This record gives sequence, C-alpha cells and structure tokens, in this order.
Amino acid sequence: MKAFIFNSGVGSRLGDLTKDKPKALVELKSGETILGRQLRILRSQGIKEIVISTGYKEEMIKEYCLKEFPELHFTFVFNPDYATTNSIYSMYLAENKFQDDFLIMHGDLVFDEGIVEKLLEEKHRDLVCINTEIPKPPKDFKGRIKKEKLQKIAVDIFEKDDYALQPLYKLSFATISQWMLRIKEMIGKGIVDVYAENALNEALLDLDVRCVDYKYNFVEEIDTLEDYERVSNDVRLFEFLNQKVYHGDYLIKLIEIIKKHNFKRPFLVYSSATFKNTEFYNYMKNLALTPYNSYSSNPKYEEIIPGLELFKRNKCDVIVAIGGGSAIDVAKAIKLFSGLNPNINYLEQKLVYVNTPLIAIPTTAGTGSETTRYSVIYADGEKYSLTHDCIFPNIAVIDPTFLRTLPRYHRCSSLLDALCQAIESFWSKGSIEKTRLLSARAIHLFRYTYKHYLEGHPFVDDRIMKVSYLAGQAINITATTAPHAMSYKLTSLTGIAHGHAVSVTLPYVYKYMLEIAKKSEDKELKQTFVNLAKIFETCETKLFEILINIFNEFELEKPTVTEEQLIELVNDVNEERLQNNPVLLDKEAIEEIYRSALIVKK
Repeated sequence: MKAFIFNSGVGSRLGDLTKDKPKALVELKSGETILGRQLRILRSQGIKEIVISTGYKEEMIKEYCLKEFPELHFTFVFNPDYATTNSIYSMYLAENKFQDDFLIMHGDLVFDEGIVEKLLEEKHRDLVCINTEIPKPPKDFKGRIKKEKLQKIAVDIFEKDDYALQPLYKLSFATISQWMLRIKEMIGKGIVDVYAENALNEALLDLDVRCVDYKYNFVEEIDTLEDYERVSNDVRLFEFLNQKVYHGDYLIKLIEIIKKHNFKRPFLVYSSATFKNTEFYNYMKNLALTPYNSYSSNPKYEEIIPGLELFKRNKCDVIVAIGGGSAIDVAKAIKLFSGLNPNINYLEQKLVYVNTPLIAIPTTAGTGSETTRYSVIYADGEKYSLTHDCIFPNIAVIDPTFLRTLPRYHRCSSLLDALCQAIESFWSKGSIEKTRLLSARAIHLFRYTYKHYLEGHPFVDDRIMKVSYLAGQAINITATTAPHAMSYKLTSLTGIAHGHAVSVTLPYVYKYMLEIAKKSEDKELKQTFVNLAKIFETCETKLFEILINIFNEFELEKPTVTEEQLIELVNDVNEERLQNNPVLLDKEAIEEIYRSALIVKK
C-alpha cells in the first residue's frame, strides 16, 4: 500500500497563513504541520512510499519532507499549471506513479490514526470515508450511498442517501486505473479546472466502492481561517482523549508494538528495576537498543544532555520510557530537545514539533505522565515545566503488576498526586465539561479503592492505574493550579516526593478559596465548589475536613521548614501554574497557606 497526497494548490482562502508557505506546511495549534501530521500517521501504519503532487512553493514541500521524514520514500509530481488547474490535472500528471493500491487524500485533510487503521484493516479493497451522523455540509463533499455502494461525490447533493464525505480513499490499482481512464477522457476535452472526483463519478457505476463510517474518528478539512481555528482546537482535544492505550503485560505489548511499527533502533529510558526482567533484556538485546538511566529522581538539565547526545548519535527511531514520572519526563525532554539547536541552551529556545514516536509505560500510579504534554526538569535548582503537544505520548502501556513492588511511601505519594490532579483539574480555570467528567470519575474510583490499595491488596491495582490515567487526561487539558505551583520548591528544599508536597497544601488551598467564594458574587465559582463536594458525597463546608482525614490515612508527615525557607517558598511559587487557579493568591495568602500546611521552626 502506498499513499498519494494532493498538494498543488495555493490555499489562498487561508490568507496570511499561506502567504509565505504552501497550505500543507501551515502549523496547527499543536505546532505540527498539516502535512507532517499526515506523514506521521501514514508512517505509523507502515506506509513508506508517498507520492505528492506539488505546485505552489514546491521546493518548500520537498525540503520539508526530506528533512523531517528521511526514512520515507517520496516521489514528487510537479503541476506547472497549478494556478489555473485543479486536482484532476495533478492526478493526470501522476498517471505513471499509480502502479499499486493507494490511499489517496487531499492535502488539507486533518485526520486521526484510527481512521487510517480502519481503512487498512477492512478487507474490501475500495473504500471511501463517510459520516452518517453529522449534518450534510452545505459547501463540502457529500457522497451518495445506495445499497452500500458509492454512487456519486459532489458538493450540491442533499438527498436522503447523501452523507458527509471526506476525500480520503483506499483504492485498488484496478479501480484507480478506471478512474484514470475517465480523467484522461476529460483532460482530452480540455477540462482541467475541476476536482478529480468529477472524473471518478463517471466510473462509479461500474465500480464497487464501499463506505467506512468515520463517525467515531476525526476527519476534517481546512479550507478557510474559520476551519483552521476550529479544526486545530478540535483535533487537539480529540487526540488527548483518544490516546492509543494497551493494557496488560508490558513486555508482550511492547514487543507487539515494536513489531507492528517495525521499529529498529529503540531508545530506552528506564528505571533500574526494568532490567531485572530477564525476558525483557533478552528480547531487547536482539534490537539495536540504546538504554539510558543516568538521571536522578528530580531530573536535572545536565542529566538530559548525555541521553540526548546518545539518542542522536545512534539515530534512534522510537523512544520508550519505562518507569515513574521521572523516567517519562526525561524521555519527553530528550524528544523535545532533539529538534533544537545543540549550540544554544535548550531552555532558551523556541520549542518545535518533533515527530519521533514516544511510548510511555508507567511503573507507578500518580503523575499520569503517560497521558500528558508536560515534563518537569530542574536547572540550577529551579524547576522548569516543559509543555508541548509533541511530547504527549503516542502510545501508553498500562501494566498494573508494576505496583506490587513499590515501597509504601511511593505508593502513598504517587496516588496522592493523582487525587490532587483530579481535584485541581476540576476547579482549574481551564476546566471544561469533558475534563470535569474525567476528574469526577477519577475521584469516585479513588474513594472506593484507596483503602484496599494502602492495605496492599493487588486486586485493585488496575483500578488505581485507572485513577492515575483519568486524572492525567484531565490535567493534560486543564493544567495544574496552586497546590502544584506551591509544591516544586517544597520538593527541592525538603526532599519529599512530589505527590507528598502537593497533598500537603491542597486542603488549605481549598479552605482559603472557599472562604473567598463565600464572599464573592461569582456564582460559577460557588457552584464549582458545590459540585466538587458532591463528588465526595458531602457539602462544600465539610469537604476540608474530609480531605484532611483522607490525607491523614496515608500517614505522611508534615514537612518542617525554617522561617528563612518559608520566605524562599513564598517567593518561588510557579507563576504559570498559579495563573490557572480560580482564586487569585497573593503572597500573603500563599504564606498563610504554607504556615497552616507546614511545621515552621522559629
């Protein structure tokens, strides 16, 4: 199977976005280009042969493809008359390239990996993507379907058998050949400024093109600036909520993933316990594996650099992170920095999208790092939060058996981190209905499982991993708030675990905000705390005590700091995370919360 992408047009309806670049290279809100996203997904599904029609600024497309995807094999077909012709002529020029079955797509399509997987898995050789649930779009393609067969593709059809259609096709060589015959007939008559689909319509009655419904997938077209805004935002949310997740024995799943995607040179960031698995080591040594674990529990900038150099020197084609939040954070930082200039401090550069696949396998239940776009590292004693969509793991593998060997302190601190993330996400300024639902599910699951987990019962391990994953999904969209903002310096000063540090202040942050909300005229803020309390099956005035009681059950000590350290804590709160808090916390409020939450030595 090969792929053909129409990319000859100017894309003038996108205004300034295409003033200096072709539409294919317009960056979505994630930082990834439209074309880069298409190629990344095709590569993930094993499609390595790509034919691209070019026209407007063709050299930019060529340079981009060869630089960003050197492992793919490209053929470029230039349409010199791109300004006066349409896709029918671009396809006509590529006639001698269609010697196989193809996925054929328009260059302005944004789609998810699942729809490509669905097309490839369907046994029928000729397929088109339609949506049976959304309204018929007034200005875009519809497909007329009768007796399960495609009869016509057009914009101006609105009958009961017509459905929204996106120009993403899987077609056999025989069908493409029939399509090409009709294209040549129309070109011979001088018809060059119409869609290639006009010629396909002439052949459909003699073909057997069936349909795949994309109602549960994401397939959208970007024609206008309004499309760009909507699609960019919607696809990010879709990706965050529809991550590829495998459940079960991590070794079996990892081997399955590596074989499926034909990875040859994995870069493994791991915790020390990982290599205790002899079977895992024996399998991995058969690959050109590059292992790395020279980092501390709070990974430092200078610990990232050797791993990054190793990753680049060995030309690794996938990053696998197995461990707690630190291992996954290191892997994310290495991926992110690999796209930057090595001669300049990476923390001072503008971040760019990197398309290297990232697989995250958590060995703890807490950070939710396997499903977030965040990485935390330290430089010169200061915490840096790296945020970029490209470090959201492409694949997560959830194996609850890892939890059975965790020391009690780590079981406690990591699970408290998950609970705090769920709570913070619920009240965050960035919360939306979907994230509040995720938070509520995480909190409910936590409440009915944490006692068994603390007692060491393995039958709840899978549910505890689910708590962490749901909280991670929510916080990935909303970002954390004051308790996290106040935790980072506390961790570096006292040496306690991150989840421990967050849980220390959260009840007191809640108590402070509730007092403000009572005096406020902000009805939405008041309702947020009412709704949060309902999840805990109580009222908002009693929730503080319930949180304190829950955290006390984990038997983690209150940290002790000096007056000098307290001043340092107050002056070093993470401002970025503080901005997400629904109630403004000034330094006086922050000091009040710290004094309530900590033991302060005179």
